Amino acid sequence: MNQLLIVILLNIVSAYIYYDTGLMTDFDYTIQPSFICKNGYSNTATTTFSQQFQNIPQVFFTHEYLDQEMAELGFKLAITAISQTQFTTEISCNKQRVFAIKLRWFAIDDQRIEVISNFNMENPDDKTFPIKNPNAQTGFLAITSMRYTGQIDFLLSISQIKANSVTVSITKVAGKFANLKQIGYFIVVGIEEAFINLGLKTATGAFSSGTIPIESNRWFAIALQGLNYSNSKNLRIKATYSNTATTISYTWGTWYEIETPNSHSQIWIAYQFTKIFYPLECFTIRTSRKEVKDLSILPTFYLEFVQSNQIYTTNGNYVYYIDKSNVPFKMGISIKCENGKKIQANFNKCNACSTKKTHSFSYNCFNQMNYVGFFPVFQQAFPQYHHLKINMNPSSLEIINVVYNQALTESTIVQIQILNQ
Repeated sequence: MNQLLIVILLNIVSAYIYYDTGLMTDFDYTIQPSFICKNGYSNTATTTFSQQFQNIPQVFFTHEYLDQEMAELGFKLAITAISQTQFTTEISCNKQRVFAIKLRWFAIDDQRIEVISNFNMENPDDKTFPIKNPNAQTGFLAITSMRYTGQIDFLLSISQIKANSVTVSITKVAGKFANLKQIGYFIVVGIEEAFINLGLKTATGAFSSGTIPIESNRWFAIALQGLNYSNSKNLRIKATYSNTATTISYTWGTWYEIETPNSHSQIWIAYQFTKIFYPLECFTIRTSRKEVKDLSILPTFYLEFVQSNQIYTTNGNYVYYIDKSNVPFKMGISIKCENGKKIQANFNKCNACSTKKTHSFSYNCFNQMNYVGFFPVFQQAFPQYHHLKINMNPSSLEIINVVYNQALTESTIVQIQILNQ
């Protein structure tokens, strides 16, 4: 009976997927004749994953086929819902007709990639977005929607990535930028391993990629970043692939009338990773105890991050990002130790250990030794940014290291409690 239960559980676990991809054709009138997207028309489409995800995945898409009329034309496009089994996309068109849009979609359950959606932004301009994973220091973007009233000429690009933000810039060509009334795009950021970017390709005529070697455990994406559209004929771009077992190649352009000059990037996107991130480890610590004549003038906790001189003394919840150059990372922590109390402190020492994982201390407080100090020094497995959550209240201090791998985990690296004796 127990063996049968184990087999059943293993089958359930193995049924989950962590990545998936496909081509969505619901917004193509040649496949869906009822798709007549103009003059306020709207429609939704639900795409089902090949199997169930264990968690709700992140989903993004790139355009592989665009066929739309001249100005004034606009379409809004957004993912409105994602579950473990499917996602829903909604489109609406304001005036002239969008004949067809084909979307190459990607779904991934991994925190080493982060998808930021900026759907249907009116009055396009440069914009900065927060990011969660401080090690997501590379990325790309892909246009999702647009609205134009005449000729347009623009290029979107990631102009800056910091530990907690990413900035997107858009070129503003005089006499044309004012015609771009709305733009939507995905920003996809990730760790260094996440992307192989083969560079920005600017196509003024028919474009042929040439032969590109296939990268294992990666998806290939054509990320449209810019258009130089004359508004004299329909806007038409499509990808046509000619692949082998070891290479990929494609043409990218019109199939009728004139070409639409554009800029796109060729991206290999990892869906399986080898890089593993770990919490900080305290490899050495110094302690001190002393007498302070007047404790009333001191905060209960005094926390200092030495390299940056960042100090916390007030109860609250805080977020702090450690720069990867701050190695080793040093803290100074001082605590009021009033008579009749005791202090218990734990510092993460060994991520891989099954026992003795922490440096642990316990001090009883009395008048002659009423101020306790801890001075831990932390090391990391390799240079990386760290996301810390600091929770300070009247009787405890906790510092949590948020770690982004396939799953997000939170590990307590410092825990100090003031207890009754």
